[in-house]
Amino acid sequence: MDNILKIDCTTTVVLRNTRTQKVYKDESEKEADIADPNTDTAAEHIAQDLTVTVSPKGLNLLQKAMNDNKKPTT
Repeated sequence: MDNILKIDCTTTVVLRNTRTQKVYKDESEKEADIADPNTDTAAEHIAQDLTVTVSPKGLNLLQKAMNDNKKPTT
């Protein structure tokens, strides 16, 4: 397990209503909208968009690891 490559990255999660395009500030706002009887919002109307940002250094490490895995073993 010591040879696991760890790459620092930043993740951003955006919760969005696919019908209204409303972006929720957090999970509790999303849940309140679903629970609100004055809206038609249901759980299946919610999309979770995830963005992962990797630094150039992290990308170089990942590329090196991928290339190392392609080398034939003897």
